[in-house]
Amino acid sequence: MARHLAPSRLERKATELRKLASLTANAALTVAVDRQTTVLDAAEQIDRFADNLERRAENARTEPAIAELPSNATAEEVQNVRRRQAIRRGSDVYLPSWSAMARALPNAFLRSALFSTGRSVQADCASVLSGDSTLLVAGKEIATFRNMTLTFSGYELCQFDRLVYATCLDYYREAPLCPEESPRHVRTTFYEFARRMGNEYSVKAHRAIRASILRLSFAQMRLRYNRMNIEVPKLLSVTFEDGGLGEDFKGSEALLLRVTTSVAELFGPGAWTAVDNEAVRYDGLKGWLASFYAGHAGPMWLPIERLYLLSGYTSHMRNFKASLVRALEKLTDTRTPACSRVARYEFSEDGAKIRVVRAEWNTRGVA
Repeated sequence: MARHLAPSRLERKATELRKLASLTANAALTVAVDRQTTVLDAAEQIDRFADNLERRAENARTEPAIAELPSNATAEEVQNVRRRQAIRRGSDVYLPSWSAMARALPNAFLRSALFSTGRSVQADCASVLSGDSTLLVAGKEIATFRNMTLTFSGYELCQFDRLVYATCLDYYREAPLCPEESPRHVRTTFYEFARRMGNEYSVKAHRAIRASILRLSFAQMRLRYNRMNIEVPKLLSVTFEDGGLGEDFKGSEALLLRVTTSVAELFGPGAWTAVDNEAVRYDGLKGWLASFYAGHAGPMWLPIERLYLLSGYTSHMRNFKASLVRALEKLTDTRTPACSRVARYEFSEDGAKIRVVRAEWNTRGVA
């Protein structure tokens, strides 16, 4: 089983630099003889940059997702490594560390159609609560970038499930994950869970959370990345203390959550993103875009059709561009957290691609 998700941004940048080096070398043939050496030197320098990036990408591929630390590792050692990735300290496995002001999820989830923008999934709440197995899918291939495949089985998931799962993981922000063979769990109540999500508790919220946790508890997936397979046999396990499916919901009802160590395989270096708490609660296409771009280091041109597929948008492609513009306009609102706010966006001349620039990138000078 693979133990990491290597960042592909370095490889893409190296490819771009290779092309630039080739173009620069070709340009040397068109300049004056006394300048050819200078231009060729520039091409060689660009090629060396590409070499360095490829070496860094190769190192990332060979670096395990879960860093191994000795059982007597100091708190400082643990914290330093957890800033980057999941760790194993003795027999305990921890997710990376992130601020209480954010929620963390694997990039594989945020850059795919796993948590789709469609609302029909949440509308089937009653069917899930009643145990309707006709809604289950098996071996469904989820839309991802071309350097990854994601095969999914279970109930299809939506943006609300993204928030619920991020909240489940937040219970493990400082606590170790459960060993696969252990019954250890985290105990909470529906009231506390709703509040931790950032929502008010209500019977409607109770039903929605319960249905979402059930959907997530059925989810199984297999990822293939850089010719390696990552198995996630279960996103989480749950026990409801009431033991039944009655409609007499109470906020004090307990739920016992288990997220096991297999999930840590998805939190390797450069393979996860912490999204601002306010932004992670956005729904629909706005929510998907905020989370999708939160995991990128800088702007890039992307085909609109690719975004359409990755977002799991359920309406026709011809409606997507208008919805995309509306969602991006909402993200340009000054009330949007700076780390998720969109400074500007632009379409290519043929209208087939889009380039989005986050406000945070502007402040770092990368846009």
